[in-house]
Parts: sequence; C-alpha cells; structure tokens
Amino acid sequence: MKLALPLLLVTLALCCPDANAGEVCPALHSVMFSFLLDPREEYQRKISDFDAPEEAVQGAMKVKTCVDKMSRMNRLAMAHFVKIVEFECKKQSA
Repeated sequence: MKLALPLLLVTLALCCPDANAGEVCPALHSVMFSFLLDPREEYQRKISDFDAPEEAVQGAMKVKTCVDKMSRMNRLAMAHFVKIVEFECKKQSA
C-alpha cells in the first residue's frame, strides 16, 4: 500500500491538475486502473492523451515499472483500494 499515495498523486497530476476531492475527472478511473493492471504500452497510450510534460510521463513510467514487479494479487488489492477512494469521493460530493 506504500504506492497508493504516489499513484494517486501521479495520476491526478497527469490528468486532473485542477481536481479536488469532490470532483473526479472522468479519465481518472481508467488511467489509475491501467497504471495498476495494464501492460506498460497500454498505460503509456492512455496517458499520452493528456498534455503532460515529458518529465511527468517519464516519472510515471518509472513508477509503473516498479508497480509491474508487484504480484498480481497486490495490484488487484490496490485497485480495490482505488475503487473505495473513488466511491468515498463521489459520496462526499453528492
């Protein structure tokens, strides 16, 4: 779970620079799950849709390399955690 906060911060920086806790951008869900579960190429394709600085993309890809070394079960557990956070954010904004 040590990567949960960096995962959230990297993804928010890439696709939701003006985000707040009550408003989750539509692409966030897809990008975060791609970060955890998809192959590098698929994740890179998804983040290329955003106008992120090259340094941010390279940093995200370095972290992705580390995440890909985790077991599938641990990555699924993190994806479940992300889903809970998303649910709580939606609940608070309602």
